[in-house]
Amino acid sequence: MKLSKKLLAVAVLAATASGAAEARIQAIGDATADGSEFLFNLVDYTAKTSFTLDLGITVEQFLANPSQSLSFSLSDNNFQSFAAAYTAGNDVTWGVSGGHGILADLTDLPKFGFYTTSVVPSPVVIDSNAGDIGNTMSKWNVMVGSVQTQDANSNNLSTFRTVGQQGYTAVYGNDFQTALPFASQGQLGTALAFVHEKVNADDFDTGELETFPGTWNFSFSGNVGSLTYTAAPAAVPLPAAVWMFGAGLMGVLRATRRKSLAV
Repeated sequence: MKLSKKLLAVAVLAATASGAAEARIQAIGDATADGSEFLFNLVDYTAKTSFTLDLGITVEQFLANPSQSLSFSLSDNNFQSFAAAYTAGNDVTWGVSGGHGILADLTDLPKFGFYTTSVVPSPVVIDSNAGDIGNTMSKWNVMVGSVQTQDANSNNLSTFRTVGQQGYTAVYGNDFQTALPFASQGQLGTALAFVHEKVNADDFDTGELETFPGTWNFSFSGNVGSLTYTAAPAAVPLPAAVWMFGAGLMGVLRATRRKSLAV
């Protein structure tokens, strides 16, 4: 089943927004079947510096196992430059985001949309339709386009920028210049939820929110940073023997109570 021209236009908008498809970060605007790679964005608003890292994981690779644990150690020269400018107490926020820009038929529905960290586990207000989601993804593409280099996609490189330089990501704020109706970036020491703005299967347009089971965490000490994604542990079912023991114990207690009343 093919979708409407309106929705196809959204996909085309996302596909044309980034401009430099040959650059190192696989972007939403490249409209690839596996979606964009995820990007880590770190901003020090006090020192007026920013750091980005291409995590090298695409939307489809993440969706193959949303409960997987991910870990990244940050210690390259660009991160060391960011850490050197940081002073305890600075206003620093961070987040992870990416997206899938193809919405051509029903098989695209589970993947299409914007993926991002969120300060609030389940934001009350989200992008209301496919057009709004496409607008947020376009802002993301422009941001990514500003930090691109003419390098191979396989090289997961980083950037360090200061205010006034192209690629200084503080200008996008914590909500992609208000395109996203909730804060996607959080303060140091804050565990961030991971969500997916998608569209429903009834009209292929109305915005919905999917929340993943894991949380992102970021911390750094000295010149080394640590970024992790950890899923909440699944509930462990009690063995059948425990339930049988509990039922037997209740039976004994009832019998004892009856004897006590009879006396």
